[in-house]
Amino acid sequence: MLRNVLAATATLLSLQASAALIPSGTDATVRMFDFARGHAVADVSIDSVGSIGVGQLRGSFNGAAFLTYCTDLFQSFSWGQSYTYTLVDNGSAQGFTTVQADRLGKLYTTAGGDAGNATDSAAFQLAVWEILYDSAPGNVAAGNFRLLSGASTAQRDRANSWLAAVLDPHAARSFDAQRIHSSVAQDFVVFTPLPQPMPAPPAVPEPAGPALVVLALAGLVASRRRAW
Repeated sequence: MLRNVLAATATLLSLQASAALIPSGTDATVRMFDFARGHAVADVSIDSVGSIGVGQLRGSFNGAAFLTYCTDLFQSFSWGQSYTYTLVDNGSAQGFTTVQADRLGKLYTTAGGDAGNATDSAAFQLAVWEILYDSAPGNVAAGNFRLLSGASTAQRDRANSWLAAVLDPHAARSFDAQRIHSSVAQDFVVFTPLPQPMPAPPAVPEPAGPALVVLALAGLVASRRRAW
């Protein structure tokens, strides 16, 4: 059992299709293979085991390519082993709270989606844990959840900058976040894009006003008089 794989908040590689993969309450088979973008090693306050891996994971979700981060600091999993997961609704016993789901969706929007390097990968995971485990999130080095050691200064600073943006009252949210839950392994998060508003129809020119009509008639009368 690889306890240091506590780094996973599920992000589907094909986000646009993720909502259609399984409806809430339906089971799916998930396997994890390795870290997708590199990772950091850190010790955090909630987990009493010691050093853990912090970063994006690569796996499969019902056979489809799958990227993930951890939402559960109290369970582990084994690489390559299949587990049964259930997509749960926000607000349910195993789901995110409304506030957590909102902040996670804003985090994914702010971070620009898929992590492109080890700094983004570790920073995103730290920010996820901060949102889920700290009663006053904002700084991964302080509070109920905090980084005790490990991770680079760049990773910590990026996590905190994203959190500051997420907590801004005007932060945008283009994605929804839901948890997939297993009774025997770590839980993960799935991000799905929110429906985009329909574009406004093109403006239709208004008919000419009465004054313009009068001017047009006056011009027509004048032209006829000249013709006479």
